[in-house]
Amino acid sequence: MNVNRKEKIAQIYARKGTREAPARWRIPLLFLALPIPAIAGQLAAAEEPDNGNYVLVIDVYSGAVPPDVTQEKEFWLGLESVKKGQEPDRVWLPKVIHIDHVLPEKDFDIGEQTDADGQKVVVQGHVTRQADGNLKVAFSELGRPPAYSGKTELTLAPGERRVLRLPIITQPDNRGNLEAVAVIWTPALGKDQNGHSRFEVH
Repeated sequence: MNVNRKEKIAQIYARKGTREAPARWRIPLLFLALPIPAIAGQLAAAEEPDNGNYVLVIDVYSGAVPPDVTQEKEFWLGLESVKKGQEPDRVWLPKVIHIDHVLPEKDFDIGEQTDADGQKVVVQGHVTRQADGNLKVAFSELGRPPAYSGKTELTLAPGERRVLRLPIITQPDNRGNLEAVAVIWTPALGKDQNGHSRFEVH
């Protein structure tokens, strides 16, 4: 009798365990399944193609650098800052030309000039968007003519930055050299939290 009772009890526990086994796994599997749509959405957002809204920015700094050791050192320190993407301080060359142009699908021309230290500083050229999304800038004049002659062509990828130290003009009477530095870059066109456009480098 006791043996039969033990067998029945064992059979009841065996059947009960069989029925409960799937129930124990349902909850963890449910929690594992829930994050999948969120992760898939993040992956889809990361794979979305770029909208291609970029800006061509050209800044030209130009001025006289006196033939003084301290002034020359300040010039080189300022040039290193510009190469790192930092705005130089006020003791460096003044910014004499600033161009920013939202990039359309078609080609366009750029042209700007000003007077600095009694001489012209010129930016003139043609801009073409390439099939691969890069930007080709062909300058016919850049810097202080006639110190600069010939053409310069640059191809920039979105977000790329180039710094050019242009040919100098030596002034008489020990007044130092007229330097010109051009910074050319293509930041993305973004918007701040107020919806205002701003330049943003990626």
